[in-house]
Amino acid sequence: MSGSWCDFPGICVFGIILFSFIGIGLAIGANSTTRDLSEFFGGREGCFVFYDSQDKSYVSYNPKGCAERFSPCSTFKVPHTVIALHTGIATGPEFSLRWDGVKRGLSSWDQDQTLRSAFQGSVVWFYQELARRIGQERETRFIRQFEYGNMDTSGGTTNFWLQSSLLISANEQVSFLRRLWEDALPVSRDAQRVTREIMELSRREGRILYGKTGTGGDREADVARLGWFVGCVERGDCRCFLATRITGERDASGQQARKIAEAILEKLGI
Repeated sequence: MSGSWCDFPGICVFGIILFSFIGIGLAIGANSTTRDLSEFFGGREGCFVFYDSQDKSYVSYNPKGCAERFSPCSTFKVPHTVIALHTGIATGPEFSLRWDGVKRGLSSWDQDQTLRSAFQGSVVWFYQELARRIGQERETRFIRQFEYGNMDTSGGTTNFWLQSSLLISANEQVSFLRRLWEDALPVSRDAQRVTREIMELSRREGRILYGKTGTGGDREADVARLGWFVGCVERGDCRCFLATRITGERDASGQQARKIAEAILEKLGI
């Protein structure tokens, strides 16, 4: 399967879904529009939420689904990178760790990594080692300060974002990204700036796309059942934030979520 696997080998238990329709950190009020974007999801269950910072408006598909919480999988690499940089555990994009020699079935993982390459390749072992060095107590403190999803790190130091103790909604993903771009997180501006830089995916016709995929499922069986794509589009002074989430038994991967998100952005004229 193509795409970035966010998970540890085995099944990412993302089926525990919490409904959170109030107090989710993203107030979608009068200046919001619901659109039927089902044509882009190919029969998959999913949702899409988009915030335009220029006119302060929201567009969403499946608002109920946008408020449901799922495992963040590799989209957690965004706050994880912020924490690692702020604490000095990682010193910058080229901070490196040597491969431990354990073969994990992906050639792109089975080699030395930098922070940048591990982020872009969704290299789980690299971020698990960062988690060990940061320590669960500090991780928990920052996640609570970030008000990131349900803020539950009880799944263990190296697994809480993979085994679904930590859950987040599409609405909350957008809320977090807005604060990251505004340098509004309670960490250094440098940590936030470098994280944004690492998130860059493409530049085209004056538009910069930033983002992160995440995939949940059974990697050994090559089955993806949960896909995320979260990010930001910049054009001049305008910033638009988005989150797409899909679930199902048929190619519900992070890469598929990204394809859906980019198709919707084209439809919206972004």
